[in-house]
Amino acid sequence: MVRSSNLKVIGDDIRKSLGRAVDALFDDINTEVRNTTPVLTGRASRGWRYTPRYKIGYHGTLITNSVEYITYLDKGSSRQAPNGIVQPAIDKYIRRNRKL
Repeated sequence: MVRSSNLKVIGDDIRKSLGRAVDALFDDINTEVRNTTPVLTGRASRGWRYTPRYKIGYHGTLITNSVEYITYLDKGSSRQAPNGIVQPAIDKYIRRNRKL
């Protein structure tokens, strides 16, 4: 927590705090996506990558998987994950962290 009346210092602290919160969120979702991915050889599960260090205003991809068949798995082609991968992982994260 910053104790300052300088608006620049306060703004910088807010940006850093928001960046840390977004990094933690995407790191948790990346872990959940990796755990949700069906496993036959483990290649698709190992393919998940998270690019940390989110900055306000960034408009790129943060979580990726370059395995060529990940799209089919995410659409539910596996009996291990018939509802897909990404959306169930996000839903599980939201349920786990919902504040009442």
